[in-house]
Amino acid sequence: MASDLSPADLPFLDGLAHSPRATDRLLWLRVATDYILSPCSGGDGRRAEFVASICEGLRKADDATRYAVARKLAPCAEAGDVLSVLDSLGGEASLYALRRAVALPRELLLDAARSDNARSRAVARREDLDVELVGLLVEHDEIEVLLALARNRRAPIEARMFGRLARQARLRIDASLDRRLALALLERAPIGVEHAALFLEADSGRRAEIMVAAQRAALGGWRAQGRARASRDSQHSIEQLERFALEAEPERFAATLAVALECPADLANAIARDRGGEPLAVALAALRMPDDVTVRILTSRAMQEGGDYRRIGALARFKDALNPAAAELLLAALVGEPSRSQLHRETALDPTASPTPSRPLGATSSAPRNWLKAADLTPAALRRRRAFAFASGRRLDESA
Repeated sequence: MASDLSPADLPFLDGLAHSPRATDRLLWLRVATDYILSPCSGGDGRRAEFVASICEGLRKADDATRYAVARKLAPCAEAGDVLSVLDSLGGEASLYALRRAVALPRELLLDAARSDNARSRAVARREDLDVELVGLLVEHDEIEVLLALARNRRAPIEARMFGRLARQARLRIDASLDRRLALALLERAPIGVEHAALFLEADSGRRAEIMVAAQRAALGGWRAQGRARASRDSQHSIEQLERFALEAEPERFAATLAVALECPADLANAIARDRGGEPLAVALAALRMPDDVTVRILTSRAMQEGGDYRRIGALARFKDALNPAAAELLLAALVGEPSRSQLHRETALDPTASPTPSRPLGATSSAPRNWLKAADLTPAALRRRRAFAFASGRRLDESA
């Protein structure tokens, strides 16, 4: 077709556009779509009239034809007006345009993101989502919208939004044992501290990644704002936990754990009964449980829950190496109380932390508490601490 002609200039093609035969109108739409995609169409002074003819033809077309046109025009930056009409006509063509079209008007996408049907699910699958659109989609209660968003690897889900999705995932698990959203969120990489809210749902590999992320955050100066506990109460809780574990009283053990951790009873029960053992090891680390007591509790719980005995030593060694501050971060995320935790960079960091974590603070600064002193550790534990520090890019302070 000559560059100075449009389909409207050719009587034969114009006749096809108004033909009573569906096959003729389909042929005209195909030619007109090719013209929209051609470089010469941008300079046509009668483009608006021509586009109006295409839109009229689309209104008379069947769903299959509209879908074919949507697929063809979706990558075209000049086809926003035609694609908007396709969206207004509904059907599969509309959903494809919402998911793939690069030239849809912004307001149309925002309205679709607010809707409670397949349109919002289509928007959630777009590869060019921005923070505003993600923020609207996160507010949905419909699980299919949230799943589409969580599975969209290109969606920029910020820590605050991820936290809301994680809470939604926990609510669905509690209400209907629906773990799909939790598993979809755990598949998002890289693993960070924000994944800690889903620690109970993660497999052993993911749990290890979450724990390393929490360890790295704690070494960088981040702290969970744990509630003050009297030393006498803490010692009493430790003694009770050991006694109830050894006496095989799981209900009383879980109830005591809930009091010690200041968390809901059902969460404490889930921590105590987890067959992997990592959540209980984290809880014991947060409670500053002595090593010998930790081994006895883990062994007793494994006997009662049918756990793998070979893992007891590994869990005990992990508890010994895990910074209690990191354990506090994990527990704060599990409990779901934002006021107890500083998990993300938008919250205020520890004001006493060194600007560069690998460098010591000045003599006049109030340094963060160093939880595990090198002098108090066995050689094996010290080696594990060095390994954690090396994995997170920090150098262990041997003078501590």
